[in-house]
Amino acid sequence: PLTRLPAYPLTRLSSLPPGVTEVHVRPAVDTPELRAQTPDWPARVDDHDLVVNDHSLGALLNRVGAELIGYRELRDLQRAGG
Repeated sequence: PLTRLPAYPLTRLSSLPPGVTEVHVRPAVDTPELRAQTPDWPARVDDHDLVVNDHSLGALLNRVGAELIGYRELRDLQRAGG
């Protein structure tokens, strides 16, 4: 659980300041096409496992009080001036 992530992002996630923080992942299913297309395919497959199967990232975000929102919610907050 979360052992694939470097310590730096874990430390950052554990001490998020108030406001908007974007966490960028590029999840992908392991396929021959993916392996042929990009040299960083192992990281993308790990990202897929992290967001689909590993619940420890969600548990960490809950523990620190982070609220997951999408771009629609962010847009609405920006339009409302908040």
